[in-house]
Amino acid sequence: MSYPPDIALSMLREGNARFAEGRQKPHYTQGERLGVAREQRPWAVIVGCSDSRVPVEVVFDVGPGELFVIRVAGHVMSEAGYASVRYAVDVLGTRLVVVLGHEDCGAVTAAREGDAPEWLAPITDHIHVSPDSSLAEAVDQHVLESVSELRQWFGDNGFSDGAPAVTGAAYQLASGLVHWL
Repeated sequence: MSYPPDIALSMLREGNARFAEGRQKPHYTQGERLGVAREQRPWAVIVGCSDSRVPVEVVFDVGPGELFVIRVAGHVMSEAGYASVRYAVDVLGTRLVVVLGHEDCGAVTAAREGDAPEWLAPITDHIHVSPDSSLAEAVDQHVLESVSELRQWFGDNGFSDGAPAVTGAAYQLASGLVHWL
């Protein structure tokens, strides 16, 4: 089911609060699995990092089929990532896209420190952060840059009137809280 962006964002905020407070709802029941076996109806797209410490559905306390999640180190978008976002928006009808960074991101750290191995260049070359900033500031800076790039991409690809809302956030590993940018 698609929701307006403000409602979807509120649902993400409420779910994260439940998660951070340890009040999660039971998910992935047999009934939920059977329900999504027929179709998916995500109400938000999350473009996030592939870091195993950031289990997106858990962080937002949602069940199967509720989020369309695209993950790659440093949440760096590629042609396949943009095509995935477009599928979620055009075909599945989602109206909210969230770029989700997280503290202690290895990809942002590598880009910030400038000493990444060459094989990581397809990721670090797309992360433009100041080496003088703290890691937390660099993560937020990269999230905001990614949000700007996604908004520009929607504008450049014929979504001027029908583009979904795009916002950014960063997950705090120890507290479980997401702060919204």
